[in-house]
Amino acid sequence: MKVKTIAISLVTVLLFGCATYPVNREEQAIYHVNKAQAAISKDERTNAANQIEDALARPTGDMRIRELFASNPKGRDYYLMYLEGNIAEVSNADQANAVFEKLSIAKSARIFSEDQIKGLFTRIEKTVAEGNLKGSIPFDLSDQIDNFQSLKNPVNQKTMLDRSIHNLQNKSSEKRNVKSLIEYVQRVGRKSDEGKKIESLLPTLNIRRDELDLIATVFPTFAATRKKELTTCVFLQIKGGDRIFLQDILQTFQSKIRGVEWVSSPGKTTTTLTIERVRHDERTLPERSETITYAQHEVNMAAAVLLMPRNASYLYEVISGGAEIEYGFVVTAAVGGKTVHDEIVRGKVGGEYRRCQNKRIQNVYGGVSSASFDANDDMKQKCSGPSSISIEELRSEVLSRLTEGVLKVPTIELVQDLN
Repeated sequence: MKVKTIAISLVTVLLFGCATYPVNREEQAIYHVNKAQAAISKDERTNAANQIEDALARPTGDMRIRELFASNPKGRDYYLMYLEGNIAEVSNADQANAVFEKLSIAKSARIFSEDQIKGLFTRIEKTVAEGNLKGSIPFDLSDQIDNFQSLKNPVNQKTMLDRSIHNLQNKSSEKRNVKSLIEYVQRVGRKSDEGKKIESLLPTLNIRRDELDLIATVFPTFAATRKKELTTCVFLQIKGGDRIFLQDILQTFQSKIRGVEWVSSPGKTTTTLTIERVRHDERTLPERSETITYAQHEVNMAAAVLLMPRNASYLYEVISGGAEIEYGFVVTAAVGGKTVHDEIVRGKVGGEYRRCQNKRIQNVYGGVSSASFDANDDMKQKCSGPSSISIEELRSEVLSRLTEGVLKVPTIELVQDLN
């Protein structure tokens, strides 16, 4: 029983040993102020500043920090230097706004003199304005700039405009600022120098299909022309499949392939896409069950000591089965009677699954109780992986693999990339 007592003590420490952080937010403010005071006494400047910041975020934190600074003036100096360091480290719009929020909290808390707080706001304003022009803090038109009046002047706005245009010209850029670009044109006017500049550069921008309606509000002619460029007509025909298969394929393609108009008849400029199903073998393995038993000494020690009677056994069932589909398609495409693509798409999807159930503990007298824990690493391995495999899911996976093959058709691949 000594081992069991030690194990229980360990659990008690794990459960209750760290429960010292207050739940009440006002008490949390006191907690962080005390931590800040201790850090100040040890000259731990960064820690002190972090604790001060945490205290200011709680009710009554402002009052308690003012009291702390009255008795420990070094704390004010540490926090002032911390905020100055935050300003110097700003490198993007989100950071700039986050620092502005910290300064606003400090201002509301009245923990600095008027000159000090004014100096901090002047510094962040200057930092973002200069950083924007130099490119070290690259704002563009989609960024939130309400906190910074200097970014609204013509020079900074022009820099942000040029950066927004550059982002849309760069295919690898993650910033999609079409909405803010159009809003800018609406502010300055389409006939302004900036409006004319944007209109002249529209063909160089990576405008997506779902953004054309927005573009059309200001530049309808360009939007109509680009929509034609982003669309190709495809006539789909199936060999070796039934009407249901055709409907399933068409629904999948419509959801996964962008920029294609699926037409009901071929034409001179239409891509005729032919999909021939040459192999489709579905196989389902019957489900089977196996009972696994572990002696107590095979179960993880802590669980065995705490949760199992002496010499009890741990039992559970492993349910296993499986399903797979072997598929093969010939994908061809022709435009104006000329073949532009010919490829075989083939493979196999599926496999076996396993799941565990009815975990239980059986004592030496035959009594049984449920178990709420995994016995050991062997059990975790046996119970890992997919718990079921559906033929319907496998059919969907086959259609996804087929879609990947269709996306290699040159005319379809082109509009997919443009969209």
